[in-house]
Amino acid sequence: MPVRTVAVMPNWVGDCVMALPVLEALAAAQREVHVLARPHLAPLLRLAPAVAGIVERAADDVETVRRLRAAECHEAVVLPNSFRSARLVQQAGIARRWGYRGEWRGSMLAPPVPRPRLRRRAQVEDYRELLAAMAVPPPASWVPRLVAGDDLLARGRERLERGHVANGEPLIGLFPGAEWGPSKRWPWRHFADLARALRRALPQSGQVILAGPKEIWIAVRIHEESGKIHPVIGPDLDLAGLAAVLAHLDLLVTNDSGPMHLAAALGVPCVALFGPTDARRTAPAGEGHRILDRHLWCSPCFARRCPLLHHRCLRGIGVDAVRDAALATLGSPAAG
Repeated sequence: MPVRTVAVMPNWVGDCVMALPVLEALAAAQREVHVLARPHLAPLLRLAPAVAGIVERAADDVETVRRLRAAECHEAVVLPNSFRSARLVQQAGIARRWGYRGEWRGSMLAPPVPRPRLRRRAQVEDYRELLAAMAVPPPASWVPRLVAGDDLLARGRERLERGHVANGEPLIGLFPGAEWGPSKRWPWRHFADLARALRRALPQSGQVILAGPKEIWIAVRIHEESGKIHPVIGPDLDLAGLAAVLAHLDLLVTNDSGPMHLAAALGVPCVALFGPTDARRTAPAGEGHRILDRHLWCSPCFARRCPLLHHRCLRGIGVDAVRDAALATLGSPAAG
């Protein structure tokens, strides 16, 4: 009987995607991999071949502990650094519990693993020491990968057709949101100007504006200001549905966001706009992406709102620069 391992997943979409190589390493080490995750992450994790089962976190910790006990896992690896995540697996009675020491939770882990200096490397490799402590070899690649099967591609195609997305080539996605906070959002007027600029440079292309339910107002403004030509898709989709649409894109222009990491995991090239966060840590993993970052003295500040009130780290990235990066990524003769 294989060892049944539960991985406690991060709560943010991008962090969850960046943790996928850990699940692949566990599965390659003959673990039966289960995950404890928020309900909204379940559709995404069902796309990961390494995942054998999902334990959805309940609003009530008592119910979450009950679900963990019912899963009958032999060991746990706690990926978030929070006190609460360690307490859940301890209360569930899981004997072996790996996680980084800190946040007053060392006594809840068995064993606690010394926390490395993580800011010196890409976030996708943050769990290297946890795997080593478990005697699990590292994954074959630290680049997260998701494969869109025929059913998923058909779902995305149907959604694009229902959204009246033009059948142009290339198909370009614009993602102007960032749920983490407004400081990570390139100004929506810049996105509207970019949509017009790309339409002039690539008149045969199709464009779609993507948004989550909390960012619909931004997407609608861009739709209106760019000529009401490019449809808005996404607020009604779960993460699998969003992945289905992303898989059809030839390029995504995006803020540092969860959909950026999801698109990169699906093999979609990204032009990623960075300001208050550190591209050395959270740039889209893999080849073919372009990062635009002004590297101001005040960034990365990791603040949800610009503490200096000017937001120049993102406002200073010009539309022309993003258009040129998009065209170059696509290999368009119009580049330059």
